[in-house]
Amino acid sequence: MDYANSLQCGWVAIHLFGILAACLVRIYAGTGAEGPLQAAFLLGLAGVAVATLAGEQFSWPLWTLSGATLGTMIVLAIADFHNGAHEPTPDP
Repeated sequence: MDYANSLQCGWVAIHLFGILAACLVRIYAGTGAEGPLQAAFLLGLAGVAVATLAGEQFSWPLWTLSGATLGTMIVLAIADFHNGAHEPTPDP
């Protein structure tokens, strides 16, 4: 495998790790695994951010996918996907 293929595999691995960490943080919220998963998420977020900045600076054609991955990770981290329709309403 040449150098370019190694970089591409690493680039894909960084993005997959970031999305996987973001999903796992949401799945395991409120459990004992949440702390280490949050650390993994922050590591993945930093990795995708560096990949986005490097791609933009070096004019790589797919740097916008890095930006989209970064945005998706942020939305997964802060959005509340919990459906409030099943929660009991408080008594007045």
